[in-house]
Amino acid sequence: MKLSIGEKYIETLSEDEYMADYGELDDRLPLLRMEEKVRHCKADVFERTVHGTVCVPARHDEGEKYARFYMDEDRLLFIGGKEWTEEVVSRITAENTFGITTCAQALFAFLDGIIYDEGEYIDELEESLNGWENRMLESGGDIPEGFEEYMQRMRRKLLKDYRYYDQLGDMAQTLAESPCEIIDKKAGRMYRFLSDRMDRLSQDALNLREYSSQIYDMYQSRINLRQNKIMQFLTVITTIFMPLTLVTGWYGMNFDRMPELHWRYGYAAVLGLSAVLLLIEYIVFRRKKWM
Repeated sequence: MKLSIGEKYIETLSEDEYMADYGELDDRLPLLRMEEKVRHCKADVFERTVHGTVCVPARHDEGEKYARFYMDEDRLLFIGGKEWTEEVVSRITAENTFGITTCAQALFAFLDGIIYDEGEYIDELEESLNGWENRMLESGGDIPEGFEEYMQRMRRKLLKDYRYYDQLGDMAQTLAESPCEIIDKKAGRMYRFLSDRMDRLSQDALNLREYSSQIYDMYQSRINLRQNKIMQFLTVITTIFMPLTLVTGWYGMNFDRMPELHWRYGYAAVLGLSAVLLLIEYIVFRRKKWM
């Protein structure tokens, strides 16, 4: 797809289309590093050109999206990820909210277009975390099913989102401060606005990750409390039977001269002694609130 902005144009290409149309004569090819996988959002600014990559994390049911871009004074090329880049370019050129007149302004509009609903996305994550926190509070001492798996996924997601926002913010700041001739003053102001917005989003993602850590600490506290209760129960049981074990060991020594062994009421006396010991332990444990 190729769209005009006055005498300039924006074009979206697959990697094969780019190689077919520009590859043989293009001295930019080594700088675009087509053989490498796109992992970051970045911009490399030169005197009259800008090369870079955009990597968008998975959102909802969509997978990770990526594209390379090349910009000079007359054209802005998006290479790879043709389907989603076409959708964004079509939307920003149809709306033309920012009154785009240069390629640098068009690149800003594209970057702004891929984050236009990130505020709502952050709000959804916060509501989801609030929901799980409420479930934890309402469940008493129990742990909601699937909580640990959810928190692990959420923490990984927030880490990726933070890196995404931070990289886009650095990229926008680089473009805003660049002395490159193709970045006009209006575009520079736009990139500063974008940099500030990405700083806010990255801080939101960082705050949510800290919030998720607090909720996970609540979960860990409940696990520890449950383990402590189990250990307390086992300790009480062991303590209850310890005197009985002593009695059993004492009379299991099998000495010849142990009068209790031949006493008519020896067995009943041992039973009575054991019952008294159990009763005393029960009373003590109840008063100490160990049972």
